[in-house]
Amino acid sequence: MHTVKGQTMIEVIVALTLIILFLSGVVVVELFAIKNADFARHKSVSTQLARQQIERARVVRDSTGISSLAVCMSGCFINSQLTPIPVSPTGIYGQSLTLTMASLTDCPLPTIIPLPISYKARAIVDWSQGLSGITPAPQVEVSSCITDWR
Repeated sequence: MHTVKGQTMIEVIVALTLIILFLSGVVVVELFAIKNADFARHKSVSTQLARQQIERARVVRDSTGISSLAVCMSGCFINSQLTPIPVSPTGIYGQSLTLTMASLTDCPLPTIIPLPISYKARAIVDWSQGLSGITPAPQVEVSSCITDWR
């Protein structure tokens, strides 16, 4: 009678295969977590930039009048000097602000006479440089009403 003690080669290979499969699953989960954290960071920064564009439009309206935002009817970018310029690439985050005439359903107004002119400001920020086919889309849109109250 011959007894063999210890592990056979097949048992060792099976054990190593199971360990490798487990570790590769952990790596895949970690890669998805990094990708999602990166997307969340970009979305947070983009939301902040979009809100900043709308606030800059309000400051321009308050200081120089809403007619200063006429260039924004076809899309603009309001820089840090509060100058609306036609849309141009602005780095990693492409920013644009578009004003459109608002209806009463878009922007409810009080019933005063004369009825003030109201615009719907739509700020779009995307970070899709070099990326294609990403779901959800790497873009944030924030809108608000801006009224010519003067």
